[in-house]
Amino acid sequence: MMSLVFHGNLQYAEIPKSEIPKVIEKAYLPVIGRLLKEEIPFGLNITGYTLEILPREVIELVREGIAGGLIEIIGTSYTHAILPLLPLDRVEAQVRKDRELKEELFEVSPKGFWLPELAYDPIIPAILKDNGYGYVFADGEAMLLSDHLNSAVKPIKPLYPHLIKAQRGEGNVFLNYILGLRELKKAVEKAFPGKVTLEAVKNIDAVPVWVAINTAVMLGIGRFPLMNPKKAANWLRGKDDVLLYGTDIEFIGYRDLAGRRMSIDGLLEVVKALNVELSLPSELKHSGRKLYLRTSSWAPDKSLRIWTEDEGNARLNMLTPFVGEPLAFLAENSDARGWEPLPERRLDAFRAIYNDWRGSK
Repeated sequence: MMSLVFHGNLQYAEIPKSEIPKVIEKAYLPVIGRLLKEEIPFGLNITGYTLEILPREVIELVREGIAGGLIEIIGTSYTHAILPLLPLDRVEAQVRKDRELKEELFEVSPKGFWLPELAYDPIIPAILKDNGYGYVFADGEAMLLSDHLNSAVKPIKPLYPHLIKAQRGEGNVFLNYILGLRELKKAVEKAFPGKVTLEAVKNIDAVPVWVAINTAVMLGIGRFPLMNPKKAANWLRGKDDVLLYGTDIEFIGYRDLAGRRMSIDGLLEVVKALNVELSLPSELKHSGRKLYLRTSSWAPDKSLRIWTEDEGNARLNMLTPFVGEPLAFLAENSDARGWEPLPERRLDAFRAIYNDWRGSK
């Protein structure tokens, strides 16, 4: 048994706001529509903010999928905020705003919660449990690498460093890519099946999200050198109770990966080659594992540095706790601090902070 989860966020750091209609046309409508047509169950994690600006056509498709038992709505933070960087009251505000909107819009209560950027700390499960959530999605590789809790003493090394170098265009790209494929396959082999129980302030079940599996599937769909859908399926054969795909819906149909476009047809080729039953993510079995997960994210080094160390990010993180609602939600949007944010996304957050400060004077 495997599951699919699609994450949707129209505040995406690298996507211009002018492109939003195109994102909906190329990704949201064809992906959701095709999966429903093929009667394939999947989890859908769309931020509350995104739901408020999606056209009625998409909302009706989602309602159709929920009614037919094919879509499991998943909660997240309302504006894709990095929760470990927020005061606890703001964590809860983000969680509640998203949940309330989904309950009102779809008349269902999400069971699972998707951590934006899979950014986690051990107090967040308690807040989620307090607000009605039964399980969470968390980074599987960070679970494997949580045996040592102080990264200042023992930094975490990426599991496939050569592939990351190839993606960044460093050194001999093709050689790094070939070496990276070997590292990636070994990382896929490390992925264990099923949910786990996270030892936290309040224990919670978690579905591991395996970045290596996501990457292997995307390389297969994109038909990168030495990869195709059947090859990706071969890498995953024998895996059970895991997420086959658990990342951005925008990568399927709209956003290129290293210049290659992926399609829903390619993903369905992987599913067909695997010949495996697909389920809603809440139906994945529990592995019996119980473990502690360190404060982490799904960045290559599993840290929060991407959203903290840059001077602009540091300034936003310093100022955001002083912003009042409703502008706080825009100021907290993680994509103002993203991997490679566009100026307009960053300005949205700075502008919200200024407007709140000026309005309160």
